Amino acid sequence: MLVSTVELAWRARRGAELGLAGAAGVGLDWGEVIARKNRIVASWSQGKDQALERQGIAVLRGHATFLAPHELQVGDRTVTTEKIVIATGSSPARPSIEGIEHTVTSEELLDRTALPGRMVAIGGGAIGMELGFAFARAGLYTNVSVRRITGDRTVEADIGGTTHRLSADVVVVATGRPPNTEGLRLDLAGVRLERGTVSVNEYLQSPTAPHVYAAGDVTGRHQHTPAAWYEGRVAAENALKGNHEAVDFNVFPTTIFTIPAVAQVGLTEAEARKRGLRVGVGRSPFEDNTAASVREETEGLVKVIYDEASGQLLGVHILGPNAEDLIHIAAVAMRGGLRRRDLAGMHYVFPTLAGTVFDAMWE
Repeated sequence: MLVSTVELAWRARRGAELGLAGAAGVGLDWGEVIARKNRIVASWSQGKDQALERQGIAVLRGHATFLAPHELQVGDRTVTTEKIVIATGSSPARPSIEGIEHTVTSEELLDRTALPGRMVAIGGGAIGMELGFAFARAGLYTNVSVRRITGDRTVEADIGGTTHRLSADVVVVATGRPPNTEGLRLDLAGVRLERGTVSVNEYLQSPTAPHVYAAGDVTGRHQHTPAAWYEGRVAAENALKGNHEAVDFNVFPTTIFTIPAVAQVGLTEAEARKRGLRVGVGRSPFEDNTAASVREETEGLVKVIYDEASGQLLGVHILGPNAEDLIHIAAVAMRGGLRRRDLAGMHYVFPTLAGTVFDAMWE
């Protein structure tokens, strides 16, 4: 959400390159940006509550704690149930760095209504990269290996093997999200934890407490919103109807919303070669795409990994404009069993960004 807003403002300020007059003065009202974000999130949450009510599902609000394998305390109520699905999500991590108390988490940062003048982000995962690219369009961002943080938010960091001192208005921690299991008393239900995550089998069922299932970040498998939705459905259906569906992430597209975005589905080239497959690779850069040139968005490429013998698509990776949407072409093709030549022979609308996906199938 924030990425799209700051990207829109940044592109508007470059409007003169496209022949737009008066666009250079476009700015960001950060208070309104955050207020809009909060309105949209609240609307989503309200919509989910209403959907549950329409299905006749009772919602109990409060902290849940196991009292026995089939019994939980939720607020001041005791609930007894046959099956349980744990989907408590995750929370931002706080690494053991001197001065960590002078930092904010990614969630706290996104509630601030004033845009910082200078920012240092700790962490190079998906959240750290997304925050970095978003704030680079609206402020200052540095991604570093941090040693310590002083009270005035001066960061001592290792950059290229050399210690540097960086001053910041805000230091944000984005070093992962451990699962929310503290206080649940999972031991009273017989649920086993592995490195803090709920251990589950292919049906998302606890092997030590068969009446308990888990989904989403709390399993520590795939910390992506679509993965949580998918696992939530599978866990609920298996809990209610018996274990009839195993989770399958072989064809599961993911995206990191950097600028431009990075998206992938299937295997990387290294993973495919490690399996001993006869690997073929196709590439097509966006700089050769007419639609990308018209939009002044020519950074990046599409990379296709396929089996040379059969033409089976093994993986597709996209760095470039609209990667988060274009990856679904590959995902649907892989799910449907289409071969490289099937996509290479398709006619596509010209000029479109999708053309780069199809062009990458030719090599």
